[in-house]
Amino acid sequence: MGDKTVAVEAFEGNNLVLVDEGHRGASSGETGTWMRFRNALCEKGFSFEYSATFGQAVKGNGSLTVLYGRCILFDYSYKFFYADGYGKDYQILNLDTETQSSHLDTYLVACALAFYQQQRLYRDHYPAFRPFNIAKPLWIFVGSKVTATLATNDASDIVQIVQFIHRLLANRSQTVAAIASVLNQGLLSADGRNIFAGRFAYLNSLGETPDRLYDDMLATAFNAPGGGALHIENIKGVAGEIALRVGDNPHFGVINVGDDAKLCKLCEQQRLNVGELEFASSLFQDINRPTSNVNLLIGSKKFTEGWSSWRVSTMGLMNVGSTEGSQIIQLFGRGVRLKGYAESLKRSSKINLPDGIKRHRHIPVLETLNIFGIRADYMAQFREFLEEEGLPTNDDRIEFLLPTIRNLGQKKLKIIRLKKSINGVSTEFGDAFKKLAPVPTLKRPDPTSEPSTSYLQQNQVILNWYPKIQAMKAVGVSGGDGEGQLNQAVLTAGHVAFLDLDMLFFEMQRFKADRAWHNLNLSREAIAELLVDQTWYRLLIPQGELAFDSYQRVRLWQEIAESLLKKYCERYYSFRKKEWELPHLEYRDLDESDPNFPQGDDLYPSGYYRMLIEESQTEIVDKLKDLKAIIETGALRPWEFGGLKAIWFGQHLYEPLLHLSGSAIEISPAPLNLGERTFVEDMRAFFDKKDAQLRGTELYLLRNLSRGRGVGFFEAGNFHPDFIVWVLKDGKQRIAFVDPKGIRNLGLTDPKISFYETIKGIEQRLGDPSVNLTSFIVSNTPSHQMHLIWGIPKTEMLEKNILFQVEDQNTYVGELISRMMK
Repeated sequence: MGDKTVAVEAFEGNNLVLVDEGHRGASSGETGTWMRFRNALCEKGFSFEYSATFGQAVKGNGSLTVLYGRCILFDYSYKFFYADGYGKDYQILNLDTETQSSHLDTYLVACALAFYQQQRLYRDHYPAFRPFNIAKPLWIFVGSKVTATLATNDASDIVQIVQFIHRLLANRSQTVAAIASVLNQGLLSADGRNIFAGRFAYLNSLGETPDRLYDDMLATAFNAPGGGALHIENIKGVAGEIALRVGDNPHFGVINVGDDAKLCKLCEQQRLNVGELEFASSLFQDINRPTSNVNLLIGSKKFTEGWSSWRVSTMGLMNVGSTEGSQIIQLFGRGVRLKGYAESLKRSSKINLPDGIKRHRHIPVLETLNIFGIRADYMAQFREFLEEEGLPTNDDRIEFLLPTIRNLGQKKLKIIRLKKSINGVSTEFGDAFKKLAPVPTLKRPDPTSEPSTSYLQQNQVILNWYPKIQAMKAVGVSGGDGEGQLNQAVLTAGHVAFLDLDMLFFEMQRFKADRAWHNLNLSREAIAELLVDQTWYRLLIPQGELAFDSYQRVRLWQEIAESLLKKYCERYYSFRKKEWELPHLEYRDLDESDPNFPQGDDLYPSGYYRMLIEESQTEIVDKLKDLKAIIETGALRPWEFGGLKAIWFGQHLYEPLLHLSGSAIEISPAPLNLGERTFVEDMRAFFDKKDAQLRGTELYLLRNLSRGRGVGFFEAGNFHPDFIVWVLKDGKQRIAFVDPKGIRNLGLTDPKISFYETIKGIEQRLGDPSVNLTSFIVSNTPSHQMHLIWGIPKTEMLEKNILFQVEDQNTYVGELISRMMK
């Protein structure tokens, strides 16, 4: 009979109203049309409303939250649903937009392989999966807004996917190479993780070559055993459907959009094979039938509400997640549906199976929803959803602030800092350097003619061009956690020959203007010289990205060169600034505003550590609350848990110091490493003994931070020793800069080793007779090993103020104090 519109007033007052997908009306708010009609219908009656996403729909609306909150009859949100074993597990990846262009095809081949693995496993072992009611896998791609108006951006997303399918089918050699790469090498993300490690265990177990896997993929996923060209056919008589086939084979896919004619026209503009299909029935409506040949579905809104299928197993997302709200979770719900053993709706791992029914070892592959994001922020939306549901996101972390206690008091301890002004010009924001210093000119490092520029070679720019990929998976899913070795390469003269140097020069001029570095000279010639000099940078990039096999790679090389030049420009400008500021250092009284102290706020004015903790580590959070209580009550006592240790030493200018072994927590300021921790504990033990050396003295210790916060010495390659030690006696301050470290990889002429001499020059330049400066290296590398490397005896090492932490554990702190007092 078709849809009927009936006025609300036509219904009498005593109504029972049943509402499905109630969130759609709730999201419009209390004054929305839907809510007004619903209130009128139920004014003297009753309503039952159902939705899986009421929470997301009413989020941010206090009155609706109160209204629905007091009317909940049954709350079974996803948290309970998943915890009880219902629905599939999930793995979610999202390719970062910045690195998408270089790695998109490899990423999409991995998406196709993930789906093919599910199909192949389903086909090979169907009898074993039949008791578990596993449906034939379906691959879907979802766009953001594919409507009757079909905006250009949305269309381009769909066309981009169709173009990928075309390339996968037409370029056999490239696709086979990509399959081999994904299965054998995986894909390294920028943090060194191999996100595909262990995710293709079934395909790898088959022992087949990439060529054979590709041929079988054609037959299984694309219904085309012999391959062929992609054909796009607008189905006449079925509104909004476009069929996909390879050659003359049965259709393998369907695109479901509002404006099919417009999409076909866009495909024609991209020179894809477009035609029409007469007298065909709806492919979309037949997807759930056993006879359906459709393996790929592309579209939008129909997949979030009002459509149900047990088949969805791999999902690609295009521009999805930024504004869809509760539809994001509805979309997720399309994919995690699972019929399960005896129609229990549960994963096989959560069922007590009867005797005689065995769980196939690879069944988790078919009970996992794979999600591949492309220009999508689905990851952020879904993580937020999991947080609200109280589920661990597996890689998500919570913030914990641990307060510190400052022990500075009224002590007038001297510290070396840059003057606050030079010739009446403030040094803040580099103003003095910009106005008073000679104008530097960007150029490559040349230690032969200018020895100080060796700093730029010793502290190289590092550019990581591996893809940034977010990954999230359910707790029970394995794979994607492998570690890989990042490939290091350089731009050769051959690469530079293809670059547009004029464009790079103008881009660097814009970069300079953006940074307000008006006191920096740039030249086109210097840019060319820099690019052929490989001594100042390290480029981490897959080797294939630098291959001379496609002119399209030139654009990538241009981006790499631009990024390298900008990083070097920043490094070079900072180098010249510190070089000029060197003579303008001074002694200053240390106060609580010094950057070496942890930052504070109104709640924790004495400073705090900021900790990021994996949400699953609930026990650590509970223990940290105990440590926080210890600090706030002042009842300081030994505390250690899960690789984290709090170190109390009253002579350190704030407490506690933290040492961490393991990676469950990220801490800022960074925790002590083992050598630093040992040094602090040895200093505390020496102080607690009340050694005669300390009679009539005051001893203080402060951790010296790096990266612009601590005291650094340009003369020693921007060396930031780990600790500052003060010994006060007879009105004189003796200050030592101490660095506990392994020295096996340092040469005898390294600036850090010779700093014990350099610092005496700084002392002389600063010219305060009441202050004495020294420096020490506390080596955890034994002296006998260094004798083999350097060829000098331990006595000569001691003369260079190198002390040995392990072999002289009971005496080296006393030796340090003794040398300070000379």
